[in-house]
Amino acid sequence: MTKKKLYRGILVLLAAGALSAAASAAQQGTEPTNLSADSLTYDTQTGLITAETNVRMEEGTGWVTGARATYNTKTEEGTVEGGVRAVRDDMDLSCERLSGVGQDHWQASGSVHMTKAGRTFTGAEVDYYPSQNDYVLASSGGTITSADGTLTADRLEGWMKENRFVGTGSAHIISPPRDLEGGGDRMEYFGSVDRPYVVLDGNAWVFQGNNMAHSNHMTVYLSDDGNAVTE
Repeated sequence: MTKKKLYRGILVLLAAGALSAAASAAQQGTEPTNLSADSLTYDTQTGLITAETNVRMEEGTGWVTGARATYNTKTEEGTVEGGVRAVRDDMDLSCERLSGVGQDHWQASGSVHMTKAGRTFTGAEVDYYPSQNDYVLASSGGTITSADGTLTADRLEGWMKENRFVGTGSAHIISPPRDLEGGGDRMEYFGSVDRPYVVLDGNAWVFQGNNMAHSNHMTVYLSDDGNAVTE
């Protein structure tokens, strides 16, 4: 194998591996892959490929940039670090570190800000499992914002394809379009049903207009006219 072919092969492996940490698994590996960086090293014994300084990886319409990227050809573990930005389809992510194993799980950490499917996720650390109904987990707390409002909690998780989200620990929801605010120890939002609703448990409360309600368990149905019905 010529040096040029070997270098090209390393670029493809690194770009494909690192992009798998941010890309849709359904399209991974079917489009041309490109990488640029100021320096590149490959350890044939460990299988570790490292790109440093002005790193940019592209595959189809998706791309990832950062200060440093690694990919292990043996373990299929990839990382991108330093002012990371990743864009693919309707996902736009920025963080300090992005790591992934294969195509089924990646983790973003450090001032995470992710926009996908019309929603914005922020937190210190976010795990994403695309093959599990776009499951998102912010185990150390975070915020989910959509056109309907904002949900914050000490622990946040959601299934984006189901439009269902759970907040545990100091859960708090604000919905300006409905003039609604509520909270509790735990909150679960169901948005894909004909009549969206929120279930609050533990020290639950809801405030809308001049009306206030308290209960240990409360279900709030959200109507299109902006009114909330509490049960």
